Amino acid sequence: MRLIVALVVALFSMTGVALADPMAAFYGNTVTVENPEAGERKVHINEDGTYSQVMPDGTTAEGTWEVKGEEACFSSGENEPYCVPAEERAVGDSWEMTSPAGVMETATLEEGR
Repeated sequence: MRLIVALVVALFSMTGVALADPMAAFYGNTVTVENPEAGERKVHINEDGTYSQVMPDGTTAEGTWEVKGEEACFSSGENEPYCVPAEERAVGDSWEMTSPAGVMETATLEEGR
């Protein structure tokens, strides 16, 4: 009986870890992306699978996103999806990523919208 209880507890523990949302820290916050060629944009990622971004010229673009395996892929209109590693981040973290055009960008997760 103890073995069965231990197995059930272990199974639920592993399931909880597997269900963790690597994007959770992004909801309600802002990702500032600095592109040395295009300028800075502000990205707002929503829990419902949508996102919006304010472009360097002040225009707004919207789209959808989803986690596919180890990547979060952002789609907007007819553009190719922009896929980045789906990694947990904390407010204040900065990281580098390569844009679909091959430009190295720096992203920072900032508190609030």
